[in-house]
Amino acid sequence: MEENKKKVLYVDDDADDFLLVERMLHGYKHMDFEMTHAGSFEQAKAHLDGNFDAYLVDYRLGSKSGIEVLELIKSTKKHAPVIILTGMENGQVDDQARESGASDYLVKGAFDAQMLSRSIRYAIRDAELHESLDIAGRKFKNIFERAADPIILVNRLSLIIDFNPSFLQKFSYNLGKNDFHSLHFTDLLVKKEDKEFLKEVLKSNTDVLDFEADIKISPDQNIMALVSVVMNETSKELYQIMIKDLTELKIKEEELYNLKRFSSTGRIARILAHEVKNPLTTILLSAEQLCYELPPEVKEESGDLVETIKKNCTRINQLITELLESTRFTELEAKKYPLNQILEEALEEVEERIELKNIKLIKQLSNDIGDVNVDVSKVKIAFVNIMVNAIEALHHDFGILRVRSVVKANKCQVEISDNGVGIPEEKLDRLFEPFYTSKPTGSGLGLTNTQNIIFSHGGSLRVQSKEGIGTTFYIALDCV
Repeated sequence: MEENKKKVLYVDDDADDFLLVERMLHGYKHMDFEMTHAGSFEQAKAHLDGNFDAYLVDYRLGSKSGIEVLELIKSTKKHAPVIILTGMENGQVDDQARESGASDYLVKGAFDAQMLSRSIRYAIRDAELHESLDIAGRKFKNIFERAADPIILVNRLSLIIDFNPSFLQKFSYNLGKNDFHSLHFTDLLVKKEDKEFLKEVLKSNTDVLDFEADIKISPDQNIMALVSVVMNETSKELYQIMIKDLTELKIKEEELYNLKRFSSTGRIARILAHEVKNPLTTILLSAEQLCYELPPEVKEESGDLVETIKKNCTRINQLITELLESTRFTELEAKKYPLNQILEEALEEVEERIELKNIKLIKQLSNDIGDVNVDVSKVKIAFVNIMVNAIEALHHDFGILRVRSVVKANKCQVEISDNGVGIPEEKLDRLFEPFYTSKPTGSGLGLTNTQNIIFSHGGSLRVQSKEGIGTTFYIALDCV
């Protein structure tokens, strides 16, 4: 019976009413009640630290009212079950009690032990339910607000109703400027097919986990993200959308892919050199020997065929040597040197090209960038190669070359971008291949050599491009 005992604080300035109610509840067999009496507002206040399961409060309490006692209890125990008792039926008092958070309102003399005990039991049950919901709500709110990934709440039309702080940090919107006025999540999706897919999901009352989509986080920046759409448990009209930024993961995957591909190209180049150079040397020696042994009249009739053989053998040998050099990790003479200074020196070497095309140069070199431990001459060559490619892609008089340095994730990052013609998507994957070029007079080894230099320094090199918009090269090196 001890486990079923409920402690009740009875607040009433009439001791006889307390004794009457105490005897009434004592006779109830299904639950044991331990009653405590507080005869005034002050006594009730003194009992606030007590661990009571329920409160019975008389509406009229001397100079204070039961509503004031109710508000006092609720100020320290939000979900405490409080039942207001009064001597007469009064709809206005009933409404006032409900609005102040009373669990029930009973008229003295109009209830018996069973009715009162049931009211107390239901009040305790509802209070426990509200408290558990409140705890769950606080936990969810805590998760919602502290989540590292953006979470938003939308309706069926994808209108954003609520969002967590991570959403504000990730997306460049300002609440003070009403940026979220009538903003729909579909407005942030870049591709038309993603917009249509999300609309269908919201109409069909279904959950969707982890579909990839390009999302606009600012006017000039998009990210690749995993989007999960889950129906809100409290309302079928609302959906929770969780956004997982895949940008860093995609960058790491791209860097790893480029490094593996570079290593694979190097192995193929070494195999090719071994298999070609030996017979090539034999052909070249044979051609030279042929020059000595052929009679003069035969040489005259054959023209320069032997010289052509020798010249092309030399050319093939040169190409193989260049291929080997561009795909073999470079030996470095590294030293500490300011990264911004290397960029300034690289820009000096392409200054005439910039002036010749009347290109606008934008330098955004961060003061936070310090030194890097690199082979200065080689890294400068890499930067110049990229800058030259950018300049050649720019239109005369309308071109913009942007050179930016910044510290990101403890790396010194350089961004070299242009607003030129851009690179078709199908050609991006071949950009660093040896001998691949779109220039009539290009060797196709410039970017291969550039990649080699950066990889030899333990850095990373990647590129983003869109036709008609421009190209950006991202180079990351370890900061010293």
